[in-house]
Amino acid sequence: MKKALLLISALALFACANDPTEETSGGVSTGHQAVIVGLAEHAIAGRLNLKVTSEVADAIEAAAKTRSVPQTRSGIDDIDLIFNEIGVERFERIFPSNERFDARQRQYGLHQWYTVSFDSEVELASVAQRLSLCPEVSVVEYNFMTRPLNEGPVVPFNMSDVAVPENAQTRADDMPMNDPRLIYQWHYNNSGPTLTFPNQRAGADVSLFDAWNLCTGDGAGTDIVVAVIDQPVQYTHPDLEANMWTNPNTSENAPHGYNFWNNTNALDWTSYTQTQYGYEYADHGSHVAGTIAAVTNNGVGVAGIAGGSGQGGNVKIMSCQTMGYSNKNYNSNAPQQAFQWAAEHGAVIAQNSWGYSNAVTGAELSEDDWNRGYGSVRTAINYFISTAGMDNPNSPISGGLVIFAAGNSGDIYGDVKTWPSAYAPVIAVSSMSWDYCPAYYTNYGTWSDITAPGGDAFDAPSNGKYYSNAQVLSTILQDASMSFRDGRDNTGTGFMQGTSMACPHVSGVAALGLVYASKIGKKFTAEEYTALLLSATNDIEPYLTGTKNHYKGNINLSSYQNKMGRGYVDAYKLLLAIKGTPVLQVAPGEETTVDLVRYFGGTSGRLTVSGIEISPADRQKLGMTSLPTVTNGIMKLTCQNVGSGMCTVTATMGGMTVKREFAILAREMADNGGWL
Repeated sequence: MKKALLLISALALFACANDPTEETSGGVSTGHQAVIVGLAEHAIAGRLNLKVTSEVADAIEAAAKTRSVPQTRSGIDDIDLIFNEIGVERFERIFPSNERFDARQRQYGLHQWYTVSFDSEVELASVAQRLSLCPEVSVVEYNFMTRPLNEGPVVPFNMSDVAVPENAQTRADDMPMNDPRLIYQWHYNNSGPTLTFPNQRAGADVSLFDAWNLCTGDGAGTDIVVAVIDQPVQYTHPDLEANMWTNPNTSENAPHGYNFWNNTNALDWTSYTQTQYGYEYADHGSHVAGTIAAVTNNGVGVAGIAGGSGQGGNVKIMSCQTMGYSNKNYNSNAPQQAFQWAAEHGAVIAQNSWGYSNAVTGAELSEDDWNRGYGSVRTAINYFISTAGMDNPNSPISGGLVIFAAGNSGDIYGDVKTWPSAYAPVIAVSSMSWDYCPAYYTNYGTWSDITAPGGDAFDAPSNGKYYSNAQVLSTILQDASMSFRDGRDNTGTGFMQGTSMACPHVSGVAALGLVYASKIGKKFTAEEYTALLLSATNDIEPYLTGTKNHYKGNINLSSYQNKMGRGYVDAYKLLLAIKGTPVLQVAPGEETTVDLVRYFGGTSGRLTVSGIEISPADRQKLGMTSLPTVTNGIMKLTCQNVGSGMCTVTATMGGMTVKREFAILAREMADNGGWL
């Protein structure tokens, strides 16, 4: 292109924007050099983001009012000298202005970020370098493509391909909800080894069935909105429709979310592509959404973690489409705008199962870039965390949670930080299989915050076979207008695996906890609630020894020690923590001792226990043949079964009698660790 050649010849002519030792067009000598974020090698051609000073942002806004749309110039002389040469097609704010939120946007610097689109054949690094020398610019940022973080394609549910659980009818009768495929959602309630999957471990799940005894996701005083920043969510899906967020502002014509990928009100799940796996559809967003809040107990498909108990619940899915297969008018700043839009439309949890196209190399955004505060995505994340929920006085949380999948390149690169998941204020989720061990693909590191089930189709049994239902089962596209060519039976459920699938388990548990908090009148700051969520975990460290056989070779589990977050998420523990009920965790088949003094205060010699109450149903569930005994304030109890129950202890201390409720949680505790 001629413009590419013109750029080279223009370097001498416009030295004011190229050489910091020369005068700028304003006549002021400067040695200014803005930060350049990322590397041009991996960036999108013809696009750059700029952060300008607050004063310059005001000047650009004023100039924009007198210019045509789309805007192609800034109104700032030295910047426009460069714009003239590179064929600028569009120059606009990354974060759209909204008068209602103007003061808030300015407080967090959203108004200072602009994006510029220009001739894609112009050499990108040269443009970035020249713009970085303009004194009005403080940051120049490359644009990068985002991608879903699933490991492999969707596997549509098909009975001929799925190993039927032993005693399937008995298991179905024992399910707490009537969703017909709940029996395949081992990640909610793992009952242990079966003939089909002998390596499956009881309790390697999110303790959802126990949590549902306290809350299923409905009955709250306010809705909890989860923004699924992803591919589009099919809001007409029969197992999702009742739990979709509805925009109260009908004039926006965006009833259930917005398509930031194509800058349109219409969510687009009908486009598709072809890959090495064959036809690939935009199932990812709907699969993620189903784990969070597919309608539970409606006799259809699967259950969601916080899906309610019949016709829907208080967790609502807001679809923020930031990825897709239609390349028409695609927006490389879609995630940034999604965080802003979600925060300003009532979401309090942002679910993110995406990363950058080459994120594992660290080339896009370095640790220094993030820690020093550069980058428009960082600005957007901070805005969401700080401002989400501010406009709802009934919200159980002030501020928002941003939850990210850790990534799926751990088996290739080992312990390498990936962004944005490694950014400290977000919750980074690693993936475990149904044996308490890391999924072979999961990213890990000291920056990981928590672990959740993400599936591993090659895990069990370790004989080189592939089992689709060793993955995570959730909703996929079910649209009669689409002619699917991947063999799906159009029942709207399918298996996927990856940290993409682990992440919505944490988002769903967090949402369930906020519904419960709303029901019982509890309120938290985002910081307080994050601390509760990350402490409501089970220890994964005992399993991180020895080796794990895998079709890609042996995995040294010790490499993951202290690098899988605080442990694996537990919905029941979170709800109990919100309620303020202590948890007594015991190992099935072993006598456990509990010092009750720590819960009642005082000293052992002054504590007298006069009663212990456990219902017959809970005793049977836990396999307790006798009630616990107490001597000098030390309670001893034995549970034979994996399960949970409630216990009320009546004790006297210093003449005052007090009753206190405890939860007994019997979970496997590895005695030899590692792969069994």
